[in-house]
Amino acid sequence: MGHFIAKIQDRYMQGYLQRFDQLYKGKTSIEIEFVTEEPFSAKYSRNNQSGQVCYCMFGSDEANQKTQDGWQRIKCLGQECQYRQKKEIGPPDCRKVGWLKFLIPKIATDRIWLMKITSSQAIDTLDEYFSLQKEQGNSVKGKYILFLKQVENSKKGKTFNNYIVDIMKKEDFISNKQDPAEVKNTVKQFTTNEQTVNNNVDNIEESAKETVKPKKTGTKKTTTTKPTKVKSKKVKTVAISKKPDLDKCYYFTKYHTETFTKDGKPKDYFIGEFYNMKDEPVNLVVKPDLIDAILECGIGSIFETEIQEFKDKKILIDIKFVQNNEKNTEQNKIAA
Repeated sequence: MGHFIAKIQDRYMQGYLQRFDQLYKGKTSIEIEFVTEEPFSAKYSRNNQSGQVCYCMFGSDEANQKTQDGWQRIKCLGQECQYRQKKEIGPPDCRKVGWLKFLIPKIATDRIWLMKITSSQAIDTLDEYFSLQKEQGNSVKGKYILFLKQVENSKKGKTFNNYIVDIMKKEDFISNKQDPAEVKNTVKQFTTNEQTVNNNVDNIEESAKETVKPKKTGTKKTTTTKPTKVKSKKVKTVAISKKPDLDKCYYFTKYHTETFTKDGKPKDYFIGEFYNMKDEPVNLVVKPDLIDAILECGIGSIFETEIQEFKDKKILIDIKFVQNNEKNTEQNKIAA
């Protein structure tokens, strides 16, 4: 849970984030408080390079679509919409997005935190919980525990575990305590994931160093050590940014490929889907030598970037690693 990221609106908020890290870094649960009866909202949203172009709130059959004349209300086709349909490669264009709004009493009682949730399973879990409470006439105001719950999924005949965000009333969480072995295992697994990611970044740097040919001194011959853990011939050295420029920071959410014409011939390009610290989406064409490094660091990782604009495209030409939010593996994937 220490990888939970608050979207920074102003630089003075950095103090709250530092306090958050002091209290919750490496933890899998945090205490929160809902002060409204509508702390959760979710929608289906479709974006392109210019940003959000269509969205439909949960429970509504009307969507808002961006046109040349501004936003227009249209009838939402739901699962019949072509943008909701699954593609052969990658997720559908119209995807679920959720927002959870709460206080963190141990940090401040006058600041609302917003947590963006893109895991479809976590969104459905939260939506079902709040819908049930509403149907039963129960108030949802009060203190809760926000935690990572392990769930088992299957894909293409393979079974793997995901960790998704869930909530439980504080008194229920304390009284039930869940299974101690399960909680201990979750904490251990989460910590292992974090260490694995950090090691991967170190491995990328070490591998890149090993491939640099040493200078010749006199007639004495020198040899180079071949890297043993390199997935590609091109691996970009990823420096660690200790004091990142927030205006240049983006977090990696998804990727897809697009075909552009180069020298009169079609060519596939890796397109990274990122968000800045104001939660504004941007698609970046990623240089080939950066692809492996980004994928190694994983979905949700934050990078300090250098971006170059070419015609109507934004090209990611260099990165520095800032923080990992979740590891992009089927075996251990934390979806938030």
